[in-house]
Amino acid sequence: MWLRQWTDNIKQTFRRNTKWRVREQADFFHRLSILMQEGYLFPQAIAILLPHHVKAYDEMQFFIDEKLRQGGGVTSVLMQLQLAKPYLVAITVAESNGHMIEAFHGIAKQMALQKAIKDKLSKLLIYPIVLTVFLVFLFFVFRTLFFPNIEQMVVNRVTNQEYSSITLAKFLLHMPDAFIMSGGAVVGSGLLFMLYIKRYKVAKQLHIVAKIPIVKRYIRLSVTRQFAVYLGSLLQSGFSLQASLRVLEEQPHQPSLQYLAQAIKERVMFGDTLTQAVQFMEIWQKDFAVFIHHGEQSGYLGKELMVYSELLTEKQQQWLQRVLAFVQPTFFILIAICIVAAYISILLPIYQMIEFV
Repeated sequence: MWLRQWTDNIKQTFRRNTKWRVREQADFFHRLSILMQEGYLFPQAIAILLPHHVKAYDEMQFFIDEKLRQGGGVTSVLMQLQLAKPYLVAITVAESNGHMIEAFHGIAKQMALQKAIKDKLSKLLIYPIVLTVFLVFLFFVFRTLFFPNIEQMVVNRVTNQEYSSITLAKFLLHMPDAFIMSGGAVVGSGLLFMLYIKRYKVAKQLHIVAKIPIVKRYIRLSVTRQFAVYLGSLLQSGFSLQASLRVLEEQPHQPSLQYLAQAIKERVMFGDTLTQAVQFMEIWQKDFAVFIHHGEQSGYLGKELMVYSELLTEKQQQWLQRVLAFVQPTFFILIAICIVAAYISILLPIYQMIEFV
């Protein structure tokens, strides 16, 4: 029984991630916003677009119709299309403030930006990775076919002190293996760390990631940007501060945002201003409280939070661009070190042979 249930779950997951998944998601949401702007209702616009973006669109259309008949909203429908959770939060906020078309347009822009970054990263990495694989193969061939013969010619003709150069050459030939193992260890440690912190509550998770030297800057940018854009959108739509925080607290898609909204709402209910409430948390950008204070003083808090979120989006893009610019040179430096190590490992035995002659 459990085996059949397990296989059914695997099949369901496979279909969900292949046949039911939306292809070209950025174009899908861009077209969805255009159709709704032209007067189409959400169910009509979805029905028009599904055949062009979903492989098993007839099955997905059936699930969507069932959700709508059961009284499900836009968020529950888009959950069927395997939309990422941060985007589901944006849809939840849009269902509350009524700015659905703007939300779809913003999601399309974010998806297009993420796709551009992924494509650029792939282009940057494909040549160094292919070169690294080829280099590892050459090192393996040289270690197994050629170097043992050279070592055999030298080993019986040198002293133990002179044999140290052969040992050094053998070590240098394993330089690519050392780099690959180090990279694997770093990636593995990162994955284990992610699994480890998931055991803690959200408050502890945010406290831990806010202390990691390199990651904390991106995490602070991301969390502050998301909170500012969602809260600003709700405030601009006429929601009170407490009502806006309640919407963010009740959304189930992003636990970190849920926790932050809940913690701030509690302090606001006890009489703190929003500026005072955010100052008690270390997860925000350092100038977040300054922007909030200025917005509270001017009376345009919602608008200024939206402007601030756009500023953080630009900073986030610049940070990612700098990281991408650092990736490819790092790979080439490591490859250059491996090539130099290969030359040295070849020349050392040759010099030994020349000295012997």
